[in-house]
Amino acid sequence: MLKRISYISKFSRPLTRDEVNQLAADAEERNRSLGITGMLMSSGGIFYQMLEGPIEAVDSLFQKIAADQRHTDVLVLSVQEEIEDRLFPSWAMKKVNLDEEALSRLEPVKALLEAIVVQRESMQRLMRVLSRSVWQELMDDNQPRS
Repeated sequence: MLKRISYISKFSRPLTRDEVNQLAADAEERNRSLGITGMLMSSGGIFYQMLEGPIEAVDSLFQKIAADQRHTDVLVLSVQEEIEDRLFPSWAMKKVNLDEEALSRLEPVKALLEAIVVQRESMQRLMRVLSRSVWQELMDDNQPRS
């Protein structure tokens, strides 16, 4: 059985085209030896990646990816277990730089990735405000009444 994980993350610092290309080339070599296939998109400081392969190999690789210092705010979008067919059977790692690709059909993908990041940041702000509000309410409840 196979597993598929998709996630987005933000670059921890600006990466050059050469750095992203090298990252993808290294991933392709590593993935081939692990039996993992997938694709990596980048756009505006955002990574979007799908990985698929043997469950243990995908889990181990994703743990390493999540700890990689080249990106932050890893957000898992989907986990599919016990899949039978790969979406990317011939791609050990296909890289697509949406900032460089001129294909108009990729514009919706770029907009979607940007919207997901903005939505996540909005949710994080909302959670901080809610947490402070709840904390303040709890503190007020613990104050002695006069």
